[in-house]
Amino acid sequence: MKIKFTEQHIIRGQTRAEDVVYEKDQVVDFKGRVEETYARAYIERGHAVEHDETAERARSKADAEAAKAAAKLEARGKIAIPADLTKIADADLIKIGQSVSDEPAAIKTKDDALKAIAAEQARRNPT
Repeated sequence: MKIKFTEQHIIRGQTRAEDVVYEKDQVVDFKGRVEETYARAYIERGHAVEHDETAERARSKADAEAAKAAAKLEARGKIAIPADLTKIADADLIKIGQSVSDEPAAIKTKDDALKAIAAEQARRNPT
């Protein structure tokens, strides 16, 4: 049985050298009937929780995807959008629209670009 400690837990030995220290967030695999009894006791006393590797992987994947999305939004926020869009050539407007859009391939016309730019401006300045 694998458990993950929710706090630091120290088991004192005869000397300091014999102390066993389980750190917070440390995952330990207790094998065998006797060791599983100890693992269940740690869980019952609130020192640890049962470790589910599948859930941990899913949580890590979700965290990575959230970080990637946040980085993408941050990068998009650094793209300069001119105040007067009427003086910009259509091709340049389309490039700006593609760079601030969630779906760059969908921006093919000046109108598509203006909608994407307006959406990005609304995201940057919600009122």
